[in-house]
Parts: sequence; C-alpha cells; structure tokens
Amino acid sequence: MRNSNNSLKLSAIALALSISYQVQADEMERDPILNVTEVIVVHGEKAAVTESATTHWSLNEEEIKATGAQSLDQLLKNVPGLYVRVGGQGTPRVDVRGFKARHVIYLINGVPANGAEDGQFDPSLIPASQVGSVEVSVGPTSVLYGPGGAGGVINIITKQGEDAPRLSGRLEAAQDNTFNGDISAAGSGDNWQGLINYSRQQTDGWPMSSDYNDTEYQQGDVRNNADKTLDNVYAQGSYLLSDNTQLMANMSFKQGEWGKPSRDGTGSGSAKFERVDDYQAKTFQLGLAHKFNDMFTVRGFGYYNQSDVLETQYKDDSYQAIKAQQDGRSTVEGGNLQFISNFDQAGIVTTAMIAEKQSWQSQALASSKSSKSGSGNGGGSGSGNGGGNGNSGSGNGGGNGSGSSDNFDDSAWLYTAALEYQYQADSYGVTLGGALHDQDRVSESENDYSGQLSLYWQALEHTRINMGVARKVRFPSMRNLYAQSSGNADLQAEVSQHFELGLLQEIGYSTELNIAGFYTDAEDYIAKDLAGTYQNMGDYAFKGVDLQLQNNSIDDLSMTFMYSFLDTEDKSAAETFQTLEYRPRHQLRFQAQYQLPFAMRIHLNIERIMDQIYYAQHKVAGEKILVEQSLDDYTLVDLNLVQPLLEDKLELYLRATNLLDENYYQSESLPQAGRQVFIGINWQI
Repeated sequence: MRNSNNSLKLSAIALALSISYQVQADEMERDPILNVTEVIVVHGEKAAVTESATTHWSLNEEEIKATGAQSLDQLLKNVPGLYVRVGGQGTPRVDVRGFKARHVIYLINGVPANGAEDGQFDPSLIPASQVGSVEVSVGPTSVLYGPGGAGGVINIITKQGEDAPRLSGRLEAAQDNTFNGDISAAGSGDNWQGLINYSRQQTDGWPMSSDYNDTEYQQGDVRNNADKTLDNVYAQGSYLLSDNTQLMANMSFKQGEWGKPSRDGTGSGSAKFERVDDYQAKTFQLGLAHKFNDMFTVRGFGYYNQSDVLETQYKDDSYQAIKAQQDGRSTVEGGNLQFISNFDQAGIVTTAMIAEKQSWQSQALASSKSSKSGSGNGGGSGSGNGGGNGNSGSGNGGGNGSGSSDNFDDSAWLYTAALEYQYQADSYGVTLGGALHDQDRVSESENDYSGQLSLYWQALEHTRINMGVARKVRFPSMRNLYAQSSGNADLQAEVSQHFELGLLQEIGYSTELNIAGFYTDAEDYIAKDLAGTYQNMGDYAFKGVDLQLQNNSIDDLSMTFMYSFLDTEDKSAAETFQTLEYRPRHQLRFQAQYQLPFAMRIHLNIERIMDQIYYAQHKVAGEKILVEQSLDDYTLVDLNLVQPLLEDKLELYLRATNLLDENYYQSESLPQAGRQVFIGINWQI
C-alpha cells in the first residue's frame, strides 16, 4: 500500500486555502447560472426545462440522512427504475431500465467519473457523508452530457460548506469487525465556501443468511473473501471573485483493498478467486463561470481522474498461490466548455465543446502462460446472434498488437460538439438538442451523432404531462476494444432510440403520482458471446413503466410506493432466448418515515424483486448450449431508528438491513448478505 500521508496533507492545505479567502465584503448574490456543478443550465428560481420535460428523480440531504445509507449504491436503491445488483466482481452495479452499469453516466459535481477501462463506476466508493444531493435523469436526457448515458445520468452533488455544520461526524459498528465512520469540517463566508471530509469503511466480511447451506466454496457464517478496507479524503470549495465570476475546485484521494467473493460452487459457472490487493485513486477538478452580461455567460471545467488497481487471481480458495496478477491504471482527463446565450423570453441556447482522453495501462506481473485464442465465432450461441457477427470472430483482440503481450498501454480521444435550446412559457416548455461525437482510436476513428427533443405541458394546475424522444450513442470502452482475451478492435458504437411519456398528477390528500412509460430500441449492443469475446450482439428492446406514489396526509408520517415494470427482448435471438438475463421484470418498494412524539424517527424500507432469469451453459453431445434458469424472487426489509439528543447535536441510531434474513441471489451462485445490524452515532458542532 502506498503512503496516504500526502493525501491528508494536501487536503488540509486545501481547507486552509479556502478559509484564507474570507474577506469582509457585502454578501454577493449567487446566480444559479454560475453553478458549474449543474451541467444543465438553470436560470432563476424555476427548474430547468429539461428536468420538467423528462423523468428526473432527486434525493436531497434530508432524504439521504433518513435512509441510513452509508454509500452511494445504497442511496440509489431508493430511485424508481434503478436496480442495484452485485455480480461476479463483487462490486455494486446500478442498472437503469434494462441497461447495464456501463450505460450510465456518473458525474460528481457535473464532472465525469466513469473509468476509462470499462466505462463503469463503483458507487460504493462514494460515502453518503459526502453527498448533499443526487440528481438522476433517465430516458431522453440532454445532449450536453456527451455520448453514452443510454440508461441515464447520475449527478452526485457533494455537500457545500455554507449548508454544513462546522464540524460533524459519524461512527457505526457491526459484527465481523465492521466499522464505518467519517468526519467533516466546513466553513463559509460572504463570497466563499469549503468542506473537507475523511471517511473509512472496514469489514472482515458480511454475514450469510441462517438459511444458507454450506457449499464447496462457501462455508461458515461469514462470506468468504468479502473483506474490505477503504479510506477516502475529499475536499471542495468555491470562491466568488465578483458578482459575475465564480471559481470552484474539488479533489479526492482514495485507497483500499478488498476481496471479490467467488461463486459458491453451485450452478454451471466456474469459480474465480480474485482480490483487489491495492486500489488508489485521485481526482482533481477545477471550474470557472463568468457572466459577461444578462445575455452571455461562459462556464466550464477541467478534470483529471486516475485509478491504480493491483488485481490478483489465485489458483484456489486458499488465496495463497497466485495464478495471475495485473497492475492497471485507468486515466480520464479532459475539459468541458459551455457558452450560454440567454434570450430572456425567447429561451436559452447552450453550446458545449467536450474533449476527453481515456487511457488504460496494464502490466501482467505474474501469469500462467495459456494460449490466447482470438476465436469468437459465436456460432450456436443459443441467442441467435453469433453468426451475424462472425466476420469479426477471428480478428478480435489481435489488431492492436496486445494479443501477444502481457503488457498494455493505449488510449483514445473523445470529442463532442453539442447545441441545446430551452424554451419555457407559463404552461409549457421545450428542449431541443443535437450533438456530434468522434472517438479517435489507435487504428481508426468513428463518429456519430445524438439528438433529443422533449417537452412538458402544465395541462391543469395539478397535472403535468411530459414527452421525449432521443437518439443516443455509446462508443466501446478500452476493455471492449483491447482486452487481451476478450477485446474486439472491430466493434462499432451502440445506438439507442428512446421514447418516453410521463404524467405528474396531484390527486388530493397530499398525494402525488409520478408515472412514466418508456420504449427503447438498442442496436449493436455490445456484450460477450459464448467464446467470451465482445461483439455487437444485435437489436435489443426495452419497454416498461416506472411509478412513484407519495403521500404526506398524516402529520409526521411520509409514505412512498414505487413500482417498476420492465419487459426485455433480444429481437435477433431465437424465440426461446429473447428475454434478457438479470433484469427483474417487477420491482416493488414501499418506504415509510414516521416521527414519534419523543422525536425518534423510524424509517422502513421494503422491496420485492420478481421474475429474473439467466442462461446457464451446459454441454450436450460435446457442444455448449444455453438453458434458461430463474432466480428466486426475494423480499428485503431494512429498518432505521434514530433518536436525537442534545438539541439535535447528537443522534443515536440502530439500523438493520435484510431484517428478515432472506437467503437470496442477484446472480447465479453468488449469495448475498444476510441480516446485518449496525449501531452508531451522528454528531455535529
């Protein structure tokens, strides 16, 4: 492990610098248009047209605190249409409306956070203590976010110094040497604000359900190879140079190590014994916004994200003999510049120029010399799409020269030019946008375009209707293109067509209904074939409904019911394999929060996941075939009890996850955590 003292020193310096900016001045008005953390332009008190015209979910700081969630993945379980699952890498992944985690754009204060290697992001690395709010946009989202985002866009807005206590913290403990804690310091003045936060996650593993029966690779009450240690230091600040100019900066340092729980020996898949033996990441962001006059504003940011990961694969479940080891570095650096033209009653035009360099380096430190086959014929895949892509089978993974080397170092540039127009009248609003994208790869370049049209109509005082259509593009990631055993340099960009129709209706008795129906068609979807090689697998379709019903008619009681229906189809597959795997057809969630007369707060969460299938490989007459299997439906109950003390300066809490100790699976042969009980305190000065 590398020394983390430098991280702590730099963070302390950043806080000291932010405090030194305090001057005696009249309080300056902060125009929302100067807020670089919001990619979508907000002017005045009204919400952006894009938010009103598409499905947009928000979690504020109060709601985040009520859930008792300790990390971002736990928070996102509270958003309709999102499915948080844990797969073979032992990392939480967030799927949106049938699209996998790599199709979701993650932003931290408006700045891209997805990794360069596989285009994904680990939400468990962001502690809830750093999060001020979460903005989730799904469906026909804005073109200003750049390429990708077929599933949606998740923008994490960190806490601001002006709204946070001067000093605050949290500490909780559970069985199996589990400790989570953080401490924050914040400050603000007439024209500045800043915050610094340190958090730590530590556990020897999580408990198995009492209904779980020991298997070949899982014995005992604690999940094997599920330990984790993660330290996270984060600092942010902003400074108003004048009424019309604002600077902002963010930085974070993370380091840790954790295991990747293997398959338990049941099912058809083979078990892998892997660990992340060293993880280190750092992020730097610098933003600037300047308002020339009431009509013209320029704002933008530059960023540098780097993560270093040492991954080890072991020969067996003793985790002693090394089979292979890889030291990899993922780097994403770039900038986004927006020029905003505000024509008052005539609307707002935003132009954006985005340039991003994605780099991935890896070095094999130890390996078992096995032959590398670029095969990938995909024939007889059972999903009806293997033969259609056979022209790239024998060439994948070899065109970039990585097939015969244990080391890899490559990069690609991604460019976007976007234009978006927002118009908002008293009872309706319209957003129209278009963008050109270009991915400059090692051997060739690919370009494409995206577009979006959305509108809303306030039909009645308590009735709002919205509709949107969009075309989105996602280019293949570094891993998709160049991974030694699975890469395919001939991959093309994925293209998806989106349609959505929504209704926001107040129905009396302090009750609000938010419902959206959607249909999405995804062409050239990138996935692995039976040979383990990435291919453009064909034409997928997703259709469904997301519903949220909120009621606050009873004093001190808030209730929310959420339901998501999803129907998936692989149009290019044989009829018996058209349903896509690991995508629940039904998700139901009920949440209730109640404050007792003596100030204790109770938060209850119940979720039901139903109708989820997967395809297991079996050999018949010496050939591999796929057989449809079903995961058992499951119900999870979480409970959080909070008792304030000392005029809310101190809180004691008790929270339980999976209170019913359900024995459940989200992926084949990967059992999930049983009941966990945490006790902790929140404090502030």
